[in-house]
Amino acid sequence: MQATLPLTKDESCHFAADEVFFSTTDARGVITSGNEVFVRISGYRPEELIGRAHNVVRHPDMPRSAFRLVWGFLKAGQPVAALVKNRAKDGRYYWVVALIAPTADGGYLSVRFKPTGRLFAAVQGLYAEMLAEERRVRGEGGDETAAMDAGAAVLTNYLRGSGQADYGTFMQELLCGELKARDETLRRENRRIVRTIAPGSGRQGALAHLVSLYGDGCRAYEHLNLLYRRLDDFVAVHAALENKSSFVNNLTRELRLASMNVALASSRLGSGGVGLGVISHFMGASSLEVASAVRILSDGIHTVSQRLRAVIFNLAAARLQIEMVLGFIHELVTAPPSVELRQQRHALVHTLHGAFAAALGRASEALHELEERAVGLNATSTDLGRHMLGLEVAQLGGVIESTRLVEQEKFGAVFADIRGQIERTHRELAGLGDALEKLVALADETPFIAREIETAAGKMEEDLAQLATA
Repeated sequence: MQATLPLTKDESCHFAADEVFFSTTDARGVITSGNEVFVRISGYRPEELIGRAHNVVRHPDMPRSAFRLVWGFLKAGQPVAALVKNRAKDGRYYWVVALIAPTADGGYLSVRFKPTGRLFAAVQGLYAEMLAEERRVRGEGGDETAAMDAGAAVLTNYLRGSGQADYGTFMQELLCGELKARDETLRRENRRIVRTIAPGSGRQGALAHLVSLYGDGCRAYEHLNLLYRRLDDFVAVHAALENKSSFVNNLTRELRLASMNVALASSRLGSGGVGLGVISHFMGASSLEVASAVRILSDGIHTVSQRLRAVIFNLAAARLQIEMVLGFIHELVTAPPSVELRQQRHALVHTLHGAFAAALGRASEALHELEERAVGLNATSTDLGRHMLGLEVAQLGGVIESTRLVEQEKFGAVFADIRGQIERTHRELAGLGDALEKLVALADETPFIAREIETAAGKMEEDLAQLATA
């Protein structure tokens, strides 16, 4: 459907922090549905939205490279979170935190809420830089791909400068941080996302099933919040593991360099450095054993870190998705749709619940794997500690041997550096052990809560089945 896009006004659309809204599209990005809040904020009538490409609400201030990134995740079958600036029908703008996920029918679901977190201002400036770079390339005759590549390079530099490994890490911090900031805003303004629905004596048929579904959804939400409140603990463990990973990855290089320095120095001494040469050879062999253990440990930390990231992101996503389920059911109960629209609106409840169940499933799978991986990682860390004992023996022998040499001070300094590396390694491994103990404790606490959530979600499935036949 062709239509003239609105002029842009430098004026924002107001909506509250407790308003969560959604839209669905087909595989091409054409809008297939949305809730009342989306219709109101966008300023379009439902019939003006359905059947149009979702870019009808795209604001010209948004860099195209940002949307290319989003589509990259979606085409890979992965959910993605991003800050997005949209444009209403009257030309005003509104910013949202958007969580977009593939749906079972091959389309996409976008759940959105108002941003209030600390990354909001930074991302506004980042998008302005990305957009300026895209326009510069186009102005110099570059094609659209080159322009988006230039915008993406700005994003990559921003992520590196802020210490983010990739956009996946950034969007985890974004979604969790924005939900936390929103929760604080809701407490301050005395607002609630989940509203009560009075049982009501006159409700029958589909309406009664919706009320039952709402009650089971609230129970799932309560249990999920118990797990969600541990997110800060998961985030802290994730940060600790990332820190240890950086040290572990540098350890092999430092120890090999130390061994080479000793070998070179001993070779210059000729026959006088025979004893030191033996120690150097032993150090080299021990360093190879340490390197092997480091590779295994590094791979293990990377895997656990990825699983932790999946837990953190999908717990936050599941919480937002169940909020959207409850918010939409509340809308259907308090303002029932017409008979013509009832079946379609009820089908949307299935779509929203499916997105919640998928996020919950990903979080549960990652949680189960975490427990096994954490135990194995602890054993690998212990193995590395044992291999470091060989280096300690070599270092002590080196100190003793160097006392017999003319260049005692020079060699003493070399072995003192090696001693420092060994001691630091033991401290870092102790810190890693503490982080892994916390992780195992978290993993031990979560199965019961996870089962309660899954039970409540299963009951919601039964309610949905009854709703479909009502």
